[in-house]
Amino acid sequence: MTAVSNNAFDPEDDLVVRWNDEDEPQSDSLPITRDYPIQLWRRITSVALLTLLSLFTMFDRYVTAGILPRLEEYYSISNTWGGILQTVYVAFYVICLLIVGVIGDRMSRKLIILVSTIVWIIFMIASSFIPQNMFWLFLIVRSLTSIGIASVNALSPSLFADYFSGSGRGFSLMIFFMSLPIGASSSIAFGSALADTDYFLWAMRLCPIIAFVLLILSFFFLEEPIRGGLEDSVEEEKCSVMEDIVKIFRVKSFWLSCLPTLLINFYLSGFSWWSATLVSYAMNSTDYDTSIYHGIQYDEWMGITSIASCCVGILGSFVCVNFAEFWRDGRFCFKKSIRAPALTVGLSCLLSAPCIFAYLLLINVEMFSAIALSSLGTLLGGGIFPLDVDILLMVIPPSRRAAALSIMNTLMCLTGDGPAPFITGLV
Repeated sequence: MTAVSNNAFDPEDDLVVRWNDEDEPQSDSLPITRDYPIQLWRRITSVALLTLLSLFTMFDRYVTAGILPRLEEYYSISNTWGGILQTVYVAFYVICLLIVGVIGDRMSRKLIILVSTIVWIIFMIASSFIPQNMFWLFLIVRSLTSIGIASVNALSPSLFADYFSGSGRGFSLMIFFMSLPIGASSSIAFGSALADTDYFLWAMRLCPIIAFVLLILSFFFLEEPIRGGLEDSVEEEKCSVMEDIVKIFRVKSFWLSCLPTLLINFYLSGFSWWSATLVSYAMNSTDYDTSIYHGIQYDEWMGITSIASCCVGILGSFVCVNFAEFWRDGRFCFKKSIRAPALTVGLSCLLSAPCIFAYLLLINVEMFSAIALSSLGTLLGGGIFPLDVDILLMVIPPSRRAAALSIMNTLMCLTGDGPAPFITGLV
């Protein structure tokens, strides 16, 4: 197998070589190439492990939002410092992303994920035992847990690109990004459930237990494929980090694939952080009007909202990714088009935005209608993340994919995760 070219991939070229899983070698000693890929069950297991790691890193990231009032009481801090907790986390997350982006294309991706998971587990456990008079230490240690989600988010899609080609890659990304709504929704619901108990700190101790099991399984079953092993390629000279970044920046399709992701992430970041507060304010401003909230209490509404967001997020990812796949292949009533994933992303953004805006207008008018419209918006926009990443993997060569994914995630932090909660709070 040879390396990839200096130029970005052209989606019009038939670069992706499909192979038949039935022709896989029965011996692990054969070379791992597009003709002799890793055995199917090993690739499926690897996708499952990375998806579970993504789910619980996302769970760990947002669980503090569910217990934020209790943390403010426990450490005797104001709402301002409660907001800074998220800001500092994002700052450390960006630093970790940049480090992973530099080494991810030059070292074993499996090794990076394993080491990052060990560090993540250690800091998760440590952050839940910090005394009440040492908030500054809690702030630092809690922020250092971002190493886990940084490595998984930046490296997993590039691994999928070397596990599968064509529709298999798209399906893997769809499964992987389903973990985002599940992790975020379940963590806020779980944290809110423990917030009124004396065991609220255990909300931060659940993930280390599960993460340790996933670490052991990943050590034995997570596969490290050859970069670009499933794709045709030509010789390429090794480039410096700065040269790789410059070449990524010159790919117009990279920026076009980033734009929808940045927009939807801005909304999700602000909404996820303030959703519980938004519902609380709406209910208080209407004095729990039974014609609006039907006698259902705040914690029950939060449970309903979390379950709806989780289920619809999964369904939305499945629907949008398969819609793009049918359109690209010209199945059913669709005309075949290689631009189908990009066009599907555009339609998702266009149709989901009005639904989200309507939710904000109806939250203090009719709660069931508000949740229905929010769910519809989530359904229509559910495929933006996996489709955009799939486009990125098509236009960026294997030797620069970890860097490109790190840049995309960094831009998401700088334009959404960091400023969105603050801007939403001002509004």
